[in-house]
Amino acid sequence: MPKLLELYLGKDLAESQSIDDVWLKSEYFNLFDEARKDFDKALIKKIMKLEYDAESLGEKYIGLKKYEKELAEKKQQLISKEHNNGYVFITINPKPDVSLADFRKAVEKAAARNIFTQCQYVYEQRGAVIAEMGKGFHCHMLCKRNLNYKPSKVANNIKNTFKDITNVGNPSLLNIQIIGDEFARDKVEYITGTKTGEDKDKKQDIDVLWRQAFAIDPFYGCVQI
Repeated sequence: MPKLLELYLGKDLAESQSIDDVWLKSEYFNLFDEARKDFDKALIKKIMKLEYDAESLGEKYIGLKKYEKELAEKKQQLISKEHNNGYVFITINPKPDVSLADFRKAVEKAAARNIFTQCQYVYEQRGAVIAEMGKGFHCHMLCKRNLNYKPSKVANNIKNTFKDITNVGNPSLLNIQIIGDEFARDKVEYITGTKTGEDKDKKQDIDVLWRQAFAIDPFYGCVQI
């Protein structure tokens, strides 16, 4: 006797052979059969979804899966544009006791993280005369956000990457800005262009000499907007 039948009707009724009780049991079996069909349908649907995800349902469904992914990515991009949060601009000022070599390793590690799909960055220093060359070295990074990671998750991961390099709780030392396309274009120009005002042109001259002295490129990477 099925356990479910006994639990559903009670032991005495389940074992009864009277006409009325048999009719009641037939109602149970009708319900059971309908439920079994629903269960089978749900189970088959689950298995088919696994086969769909594993791309083992044939070319038709492989094509449909690819198209589904394309539409999902386009939707993410549209939402990102609407919310102006497709890019991240980061300024990192290391602790005074952090060496340039360790700082560069941390920056390279950040640029390679899966939270970004593209990164462009520049190393600068604040000395405006030869005697101060290399003083206050820092980095500006423009990164394109991997849209599978929310902005808050990206910010947390950035802080985790630089936690041994700087005080990540101080925005003056680690500044993270979530920005859109227009601001990102300005930041590409900021990284690659010539700066003016407040002796920045003089500082850039020292930047060039400092980079040459430490085999640092004018900038690294590329971000397409």
